[in-house]
Amino acid sequence: MKKIVINPFDPKSIQNAINQLNQYKREFEAKEQEFVRRLAEIGVSVATDIYSMADYDGTNDVVVTSIHNGTTATVIASGETVGFIEFGTGIRNPEWDNSGMDYTPPKHGTYGKGYGARPKGWYFKPNEGVEAIHTYGNVPAEAMKTARDVMIERVIQVAREVFR
Repeated sequence: MKKIVINPFDPKSIQNAINQLNQYKREFEAKEQEFVRRLAEIGVSVATDIYSMADYDGTNDVVVTSIHNGTTATVIASGETVGFIEFGTGIRNPEWDNSGMDYTPPKHGTYGKGYGARPKGWYFKPNEGVEAIHTYGNVPAEAMKTARDVMIERVIQVAREVFR
């Protein structure tokens, strides 16, 4: 913003300063909206990429969008499989059992029909007319958490680009 000079004894000078401040306010609000929009775009992109690459045996129907309301935006993941992909299902993984990693999985069998408690996994049919698939469940994708983390990482960079 350029320097505003005011002659306190000149009504035109005072009005000019008021006009300049109002113009600055309008420009700042537009930049604020652009800042929020750009961060939401980052969140949508990151979450979409992670959901699309998620290890999930069924039909991945997740769609990520954002809703903007002036200076706020909400990144939303929708679809019937969001919860299963975001938070995982049954996450027993035989590779972890033999990896030597110090990992304590969450208690199995506490969700749905208890299939996660089966030590040899389970079978499910993702769609009618499709052969049953054997699974041990899937690990959490954490797409929304990761999107949030990336948006936080990029706040300063985006702010510098928008508010220059």
